[in-house]
Amino acid sequence: MMVAAIYPYLVAAHVTAVVFLVGGLLAQERIVNAISQSPPEAQTGVLVALQRFERTVTTPALLLTWILGLSLALSAGWLSSGWLIVKLIFVVALSAFHGLGSGRIRRCLRTGASAEKIPGADLGIVVAMLVIAVLALVKPV
Repeated sequence: MMVAAIYPYLVAAHVTAVVFLVGGLLAQERIVNAISQSPPEAQTGVLVALQRFERTVTTPALLLTWILGLSLALSAGWLSSGWLIVKLIFVVALSAFHGLGSGRIRRCLRTGASAEKIPGADLGIVVAMLVIAVLALVKPV
């Protein structure tokens, strides 16, 4: 089967993975914000559930987002496009944020420390996603 024949399915799978990734990142931030004022011992059950969600939903979504996105970029010949390079900067930032969030959960569970919210994280995720979406749809450069 030619790549052109499966291209729409790759795009659909990529977009679905992105929805789960961004949803997971936003959910994690909202939940951590909600429990951040509770004592550390009261946070443990929620953090364990968040870690499970991170491992079963958000991390696989991140991996699929990268695999499918790079496959699309390679098949369409976009790797040297300016818009894709700018988009990848924001994708790397979201990936790094995912790492910070999952590391925060692991560290709190390991040390018993209180989960701290990251100021402006929600807004940063939304802005990065908007930039990524506009660049992917418009392909301006």
